[in-house]
Amino acid sequence: MRFQSCAHATALDLRYARGDDLMMPAADDAAAELVQAKGDAHEAAYKARLEKAGPVVTITKDGLTLQDATAATVEALNEGAPHIYQAAFSDGQWGGYADFLERVERPSRLGTYSYEVVDTKLKRSADPKHLLQLSLYADLLAGIQGVAPEHVHVELGSGERASLRLADYAAYCRSLRHRLEAFVASPAETRPEPSAACSLCRWRDHCQEEWDRTDSLSLVAGSTRSQRQKLEAAGVTTIASLAKRKARVPTLVAETLERLTVQARLQQARRQGGPPSFELRATELGRGLARLPQPNPGDLFFDMEGDPYFEGGLEYLFGIYRADESEPAFTPIWAHNREEEARATVKVLALLDRHMQAHPGAHIYHYNHYEVTALKRLASLYAVGEAALDRLLRGKRFVDLYRVVQQGLIASEPGYSLKDLEVFYLPARGGDVATAADSVVAYEKYRETGDSSILEEIRAYNETDCRSTKGLRDWLVENVRPAGRPWFRPAAIGTEEPDVDTEADPHEIARRKLWERLKHDASGLGTKPLELLFELTAFHRREDKPAWWAMFDRAERESEELTDDLDSLGGLEAAGASWPVAHSQVRRYRFPEQETKVTAGDTVRVRSERLSRIKAEVLDLEQRTIDLKFGPSAGSPPQALDIIPDGPINNAVLRDAVWRVAADIATGGHRYPAIEGLLKREPPRIQGRRAGESVIDTAMDVVSAVVSAVRDAGSTCLPVQGPPGTGKTYVSSRAILALLREGQRVAVTSNSHKAIDNLLRAVASAAREERYPLKAVKKVNKGDAGPGDDLIKVVHDNKAPELQEYPLVAGTAWLFAREEHDQRFDYLFVDEAGQVSLANIVATGTCAKNIVLVGDPMQLAQPIRGVHPGDSGLSALQYVLHGHATVPPDKGIFLPVTHRMHPSICRYVSQIVYDGRLASEPDTARQQIIWGSKPYKGLPTAGTAFIDVEHDGNSQSSVEEARAVAGAVSALMGKRFRDRDGKKRVIGLDDILIVAPYNAHVNRLKEHLPAGARVGTIDKFQGQEAPVCLISMATSSGDELPRNIDFLFSTNRLNVAISRAQALAVVFASPRLLDVPCSTIEQMKLVNALCCLRELGTAELRRGR
Repeated sequence: MRFQSCAHATALDLRYARGDDLMMPAADDAAAELVQAKGDAHEAAYKARLEKAGPVVTITKDGLTLQDATAATVEALNEGAPHIYQAAFSDGQWGGYADFLERVERPSRLGTYSYEVVDTKLKRSADPKHLLQLSLYADLLAGIQGVAPEHVHVELGSGERASLRLADYAAYCRSLRHRLEAFVASPAETRPEPSAACSLCRWRDHCQEEWDRTDSLSLVAGSTRSQRQKLEAAGVTTIASLAKRKARVPTLVAETLERLTVQARLQQARRQGGPPSFELRATELGRGLARLPQPNPGDLFFDMEGDPYFEGGLEYLFGIYRADESEPAFTPIWAHNREEEARATVKVLALLDRHMQAHPGAHIYHYNHYEVTALKRLASLYAVGEAALDRLLRGKRFVDLYRVVQQGLIASEPGYSLKDLEVFYLPARGGDVATAADSVVAYEKYRETGDSSILEEIRAYNETDCRSTKGLRDWLVENVRPAGRPWFRPAAIGTEEPDVDTEADPHEIARRKLWERLKHDASGLGTKPLELLFELTAFHRREDKPAWWAMFDRAERESEELTDDLDSLGGLEAAGASWPVAHSQVRRYRFPEQETKVTAGDTVRVRSERLSRIKAEVLDLEQRTIDLKFGPSAGSPPQALDIIPDGPINNAVLRDAVWRVAADIATGGHRYPAIEGLLKREPPRIQGRRAGESVIDTAMDVVSAVVSAVRDAGSTCLPVQGPPGTGKTYVSSRAILALLREGQRVAVTSNSHKAIDNLLRAVASAAREERYPLKAVKKVNKGDAGPGDDLIKVVHDNKAPELQEYPLVAGTAWLFAREEHDQRFDYLFVDEAGQVSLANIVATGTCAKNIVLVGDPMQLAQPIRGVHPGDSGLSALQYVLHGHATVPPDKGIFLPVTHRMHPSICRYVSQIVYDGRLASEPDTARQQIIWGSKPYKGLPTAGTAFIDVEHDGNSQSSVEEARAVAGAVSALMGKRFRDRDGKKRVIGLDDILIVAPYNAHVNRLKEHLPAGARVGTIDKFQGQEAPVCLISMATSSGDELPRNIDFLFSTNRLNVAISRAQALAVVFASPRLLDVPCSTIEQMKLVNALCCLRELGTAELRRGR
């Protein structure tokens, strides 16, 4: 794990082991020794339990070398002992002692049995460190018994066992080991770089000394690694040289360089013995020091402590300090489990809300975004205190002093933590718990030991933080804020959200009454489905909250930050004068390279106090220009601005529909049996099929079997999972046409107009083939063209008579959730149901007797903003699959054959994503690239490959990868492709898809590729295919990830990208990207998928296929 976090730490370990003259590393503290003792006791207790059940063979360490102990372990394995304790392994390079081996009845070289590894850990959930260790032992064990264990196990401190499928993690663990082996064999030159691991590293003092000695840029507060690299490339390598820098650095924004230069100058003076100092930054209205409100006797100072090591994270302490001099008081509110966390959230938000109402001029001060972000998440997760939190946010009662400092001044200190700034207003802290990291370690120590005295230390630390927050506020007001500057007064911000008291909120009152009726279960739905339905009645409100909250948050961000925000556009500069359009003004702006989801036609907000609404008229991502339309109420178009997303779309019609379902079920009405079956996760009711039988007749061809099952559906919900290339649109269109022939009314919807149009065109095509007189209509918004097929009529009015009369009607959820369509259709087909929320399916499902969910939750996931309790935030197909990767045969239909992917590609996709159930149609084996005499870079004719591209410091784009991709495209052009029918053709640009994770990298690729190349993010290519797909990852390593691991390493997104290819899929990436540190085993599983592809691709290259 240390090598994974920091190769320099490993280099120091190796030097220390060789006896180099280094300072002594920091020793383990008493807490680590205590944890070790507790771990030993846990291991002994587990061994005692095993011995009560049967014999346990112990491999003694006393007097035996590791090699001798390994020989004793092999002997015990051959004898078939039920359990082996302290099993030893050594292969000459790796070795160690596994806590336990457990016999399982699975054949191996040993006989009819084999073994799996079991480790004992005090933790209450398995974490990546455990899996790295277990994977090593499992690989060493596989070398002895001839088969890899299927699972590894962790006996947890909670008394529970975590059993983990080894294949989900093993490739990632092997990748790290191979990198470490290569590093040890030939250590590369390293240097210390600041990272999150520094505070817990035993070499932290050594690195600090080196930074000080070399006057390293790493010490410049607020500098990023990429900024330091740009400075070094320009010859600026020390704080001293940066402090004196006058000339610009071409690759750095001028404002950023100015800030870093002032920062270096102040820090240099401080390091040379000067007093703490600061300089003011120019600030905008409502930002920086202008964000400080007038102090009030009722002001509160708020700090929270969270434990990231608790499964899913736990906010375990909420500290509130009231500084009224007449009665200063500190209130700690604790939570040691999920139930207590929910109660604490209710208590804290109620306390803050009541106090602010009692003190109209008061505010809640905190330092950095953690507290407010956590409260938003907790309020949504537990569906409590949301109205109170809304009031606090809209009233701008929270004051983030980190933002005030960051935007208002530049300080001489080595960082901008609260503790760093205390030098200006407090004496140095003492005590064992002095930092947030100390607090987490101490709390984990409490969880492992139960020593309640530790909580008192944490409480004291939290109170000190709260008091320090007040000290910082007072210092800023009294010593920093320029005299005469007006105090901050929040401007009113218009939203569609009513400002209501939770207790008086008609919606909440009605929900409470509804639950009183629901819990009697008049419909026989069952407790869990009823609770789920109750939560779904608040889904859309919960989903809206984060959009409003995010808008308030973005309004206070730096322009520089918004350029990294996918939903915004930052750093816009006017490209000319504005021009009039009717009563509005339009102005063109240029923006720096960045990734964005903003599209032409979007209503957006100007990041300012007023948050004015404007419209994005024209957007050119290649030229990086946008035309913005300012209405009369938005004011004149400014010279520079940032734009952020607007609030959510009105969804009252969806909320009302979900409510109708809940009200019906509360009375036992059974008006919506298909929805009831969905909520209960019942197997589909298919005429002639008994419980437990396959939904489809496996003796029939897939299309006929699906059509038959759909026709025989009896007031039910039928899931149809269609992996890439399996023809789900073709199958759906044939089923719809069969239903229309029988006089059934069919509704078609999806998460996007594009998907609806695609399915409608397929139905129209089938109708033409079969000479069927299709009558179809689609409801579209004004200005939308619709499917563009003359067999499909387009209407713009929700009241159009065709919507009530035609047998085939298409539209969004907002159409079919309307009450006039309630139960007016026989079937509702939902395409891309893996991207449609369960709540929206309940809303739209009101229109039909049967619901057919078509899609694949293992491809692009539904966009979700809120935090929702239980299963209420899942997509419809996620809910149906209930944790499975594929739908079980008795619960729905799995389309098992892809007509797109070569078997070599399909094997990877099937193994990683689809439980091995997906196969290729035999003719796809003909698909291959005909390279001629010499394949490019040894690439195969068909299958997957991984090409290492070394680079460093790249976050959202990589010129190195762009050049490598361009080289592959050049090599492919003019070669030949043989298709599934055996026909050959010359490869052109249309035959190559190039996929990138970020728009910034899309633009970089376009700079190096011929005009007309098919390049874009994966969202652009869903549903498309080509002989070759080239995937470029852009990011250099985990240190440069612009977003979380879950995005870049998403298995769903990787699945969609790889499965676009008919013959060849190639990933271009920095090999260090695969070493990304993972904080959870879920993240390990994501990265493992790419590591598997690299292993498979390397093997393919070695075979020369």
